[in-house]
Amino acid sequence: MKVFIVYLHLLTVCIAVGSLLLQDFELMLKRGETLLANEITHLQKTAKVMVYALFVLWVTGVSLVVLGYLENPDTYLANQKIWAKFSVVFVLTINGIFLHYYSFPRITSRSGMFGLSWNEQVMVGLTGIISTVSWLFAAYLGIARHWNNSVHYSFIMTIYLLFIAVGFIFLCEFLYLFGQRVRNFRK
Repeated sequence: MKVFIVYLHLLTVCIAVGSLLLQDFELMLKRGETLLANEITHLQKTAKVMVYALFVLWVTGVSLVVLGYLENPDTYLANQKIWAKFSVVFVLTINGIFLHYYSFPRITSRSGMFGLSWNEQVMVGLTGIISTVSWLFAAYLGIARHWNNSVHYSFIMTIYLLFIAVGFIFLCEFLYLFGQRVRNFRK
């Protein structure tokens, strides 16, 4: 049973991360321009895949923790990597809600990314960065066996936050460079 749950968990991660990276690449190629109707439909389909995948990952992830605890109740939950992974997936889940109800309506608006205010651009971009970093980091934590019972929660979360910070720096640079081009073009 455990092997099947691990397999389902891994397969779902592959589907989710693959879908995420393809969608991110497509959005990056748009460079903030208005999305066409077929692109909006594709974004909505990808969002549904991500919601289903996240649900399956929560179910299989909790199941794996329960099985691990039942196998080794004295030490299993002392592994700080497990708590870091749950923290990252929790952030991912909350961010996903924000993505769906805040960012997607703005991305799919007729004005495109650069028709939004600077604050809206930053918030939309930040939700995207948090999403991508969280999915990739959670996937890494799933395979980082060398961190089991050897790395503190604070270290793992510091690495995670550093990745988000680096992403945020690139976001600000992207918004500035392409925003300048859009403003110059519109003049």
